[in-house]
Order: sequence, then structure tokens, then C-alpha cells
Amino acid sequence: MLYLLLLLPLLPALYALRERTPARLASLSLGAAWFSLALGLLAQNQASGPLRLDGVGLFYLLLTDFIFGLVALYARAYFQESQDQEAWRFFAAGNLFLFAMHGAFLAHNLGLLWIFVEGSTLASALLVYHKGGARALEATWKYLMLGSVGIALGLIGVILVYALLGGTTLDWQEAREWARTASAAQLGLAFAFLLVGFGTKVGLFPLHAWLPDAHSEAPSPASALLSGTLLNVAFYALLRYTALLGSAGLFEKAALLLQSFGLISLLAAGLFLFAQKDFKRLLAYSSMEHMGLAVYALGLGLPWLAMLHTLFHSLLKTAAFLGAGNLLLAYRSKLIARVGGVYQAWPAGAWVFLLALLGLAGLPPFGLFFAEFQALLASAPWAMGLYLLGLVSAFAGLLWPLSQMIYGPGTLPHRPQGQSLVLVPGVLLAVGLFLGLLPPVELVKTWAEVLAWTR
Repeated sequence: MLYLLLLLPLLPALYALRERTPARLASLSLGAAWFSLALGLLAQNQASGPLRLDGVGLFYLLLTDFIFGLVALYARAYFQESQDQEAWRFFAAGNLFLFAMHGAFLAHNLGLLWIFVEGSTLASALLVYHKGGARALEATWKYLMLGSVGIALGLIGVILVYALLGGTTLDWQEAREWARTASAAQLGLAFAFLLVGFGTKVGLFPLHAWLPDAHSEAPSPASALLSGTLLNVAFYALLRYTALLGSAGLFEKAALLLQSFGLISLLAAGLFLFAQKDFKRLLAYSSMEHMGLAVYALGLGLPWLAMLHTLFHSLLKTAAFLGAGNLLLAYRSKLIARVGGVYQAWPAGAWVFLLALLGLAGLPPFGLFFAEFQALLASAPWAMGLYLLGLVSAFAGLLWPLSQMIYGPGTLPHRPQGQSLVLVPGVLLAVGLFLGLLPPVELVKTWAEVLAWTR
């Protein structure tokens, strides 16, 4: 069953090479994603060779398939509205990307995990280059070069871990046992390489340079996948390696690095948000903020809270990028200054974007407020001031452009007609609001038990 779960996304990807009708490809992609959801629930805790689906893998697999299915539904209407004749490329590359993501979450071998994380980089590069042109090519090359350099540093970390374990195994569970006998200094060095390597793909400052360009140039459905799911796969790898150090009794060595990178990313994102003139780049820097917050929560020794933060962020950021896609269809521009009067002319589109950004700003009752508040309560006194400063800066950086676009002066040149353009982000917001009111804390803690430092 695990191999079926792994290979299932390849069917729509191969079909896209033959059948280039967006409606059929969207339906097939949606069906494959929903079928994967069901298979994942049935396959929990199963193992087969180097594949195993434990609680943490299941958490991210379900989240990825849920988001991918909804984005595929949205993409059908988006590409029809934009009259994109090459929409089949999105579904082909998107399903290859989903295959790599499945592989990463199913891999029970740390080397295999690295291979699939690199595979997700290559597949998502096709999504970034979708529309072609000089700017898209520049963004794609920057993404590939920086991502590959980062993941190469991650590979050095993987090799160091393998050497420290005596060259005997990279199996996740066995590595945790062997790590207890490894050299503390050398294992700490390996983790530094791993944090820089996978942190590049997460989008942590100052390793984030690929993030705004890739999100800005990719079509909006692809941007939603990049921010809502791609960032999670590298964060998932950090979860695994942090647990590895925790098992060796070295979590304190990792904690300071994780908290430092998290806080620096939060503060830097708050500054960058003020300077943005492109609303898709604005959302990209918001992703940098929230992944920094998730890494910070991990550094506090609360993997379940870090997982919850990525859950809430994925739902709201996907809705925000889809809402931004609607504005791009309507105004034919990504510039904040050219978008205005949305609420008066298109209330449904305005509410989608408004609620998504308010949720990302951390306002209750959305789940990010809960996650951020819990992290504040767990913070050391020295970090609280920086943490609150970063949150306030990010909130202010989002508030001004949001008010300009939604309530500022302007006219709507074109009103998109597809029902799913509003329905899909509306579903994501509804789920995000429901989980914010009733955070699944105990369920996520149960799934996160595999990461417990004492095991």
C-alpha cells in the first residue's frame, strides 16, 4: 500500500503528457489527491522496506494532499480565466512535485529523505518557470542555484551523520539509537550543516533570497503550492534531525541555533514587508516570517506546536495566494498601487483576501493567534521582547497594503467568473477558522510522539 501511495501521483503526471485538457487533468489530479488522503489514513504506521508512515509523516502527507487537491480544482478555473494554453504543464509538474513530497514523507531512511527533498526542488522549478520569459528564467535559476547549494550543504550534514553512526545505517529509528553513542561536538557540527542546508529551502534569513522571486514569478496556483506545501517538506527534515539530536541528549545545542534563526527570520521579514510594492512578494516574505516562527517553536522544544503552526500557515497562506491570484486576474497587475476598490466592486473576492491576510497577521480566532500565543508563553524572558517586536512589525507591514487594496480608491477592470476562484480559498479559510476555534492539540501531540526526545 505504501508503494501505491508513493507512485499514485505519477499517473496524472504521465497522463498530462498525452491529454492536455485542463478540465480532465484537474479532475484526475483532484481524484488522485483525495484517494491519497484515504490511503494515508489506512496506511498509518505501516512499514515496507525503506518506507514507513508514522504520525509526523501522516500529518504532513494529509495536509499536502488536501491542499494539492483544492489547488488543482482552483487551477482549472484560474487557467481558463487567464486563457493559458499551457495549463497542462502545471498539472504535469504539479503531480511530479506531489510524487516527491509523498516520497519525503514516506521515507524512513535519512538518505532517501534527502533525495526526495532534492526531487521536490527540481519538480517545483518547473512550476516557477511555467509562463516562461526572462524574469521567470531568472527566478528559476536563482531558485535552483540557491536551493541546490543549500541542499548540498544538507547532504554534507547527512554524510557526517552517516559517518558518526559508524557507516552502519541511515534508518530513522536505528539512527536515533546509535546517535546516543556519537561524538557530541561532531553531531552538533553535522546539525549546523543540516540547519543551513534545509533552512535555505525553508526560507530562513539570510538564506531566503530565492523565496520572493520564485513566488512572484510562478502562477498563483503554483505559488500556493510552494508556500503551502513545499516549505513544509524541508521543515519536516529539520523535525527529524532535531529529534535525532534530542535522542542523543544534545537538544540544547540545537535549541539556540533554531531559536536564533527563527527570531532573526521573524525580525527580518517584518522589515521586508514594509518595503514591498508587489503583493505576491509581500506574501512570500510573510511565509519567511511564519516559517521562522515554526522554527522558533521547534527550538523551544515544542515540536507539536511547530507542526500546528505549519498547519495553520499552510491553510491561510494557500488561501492568500489564491486570493492574490484572483486580484491578478482582475487587475492584470501584481503592483499594490494598481489595485484598489476591491470591496466595493467585488465583495466576495475582497473578503477572501482580507480574511486570509488578517489570519496571517495573527488575529483571533484564526489558529496562528493560538500558535503564536503558546510560543510566547514558552519563551525565555530575553526572547520575549524580540518576539513581540517581530510580530508587531509583521502585522503593521501587512496592514497598510491590505487596507490600500481592499478599501482604497480604484476601479475593477475585470471581474473573474469562475465559482471555484472564490469557493476554494473560502473552503481553506473555513477549515482554518474551524481549527483555530478548536485546535487539534491532542491529536497533533499524539502524532508528534515519534519525535519525543526521550525515545
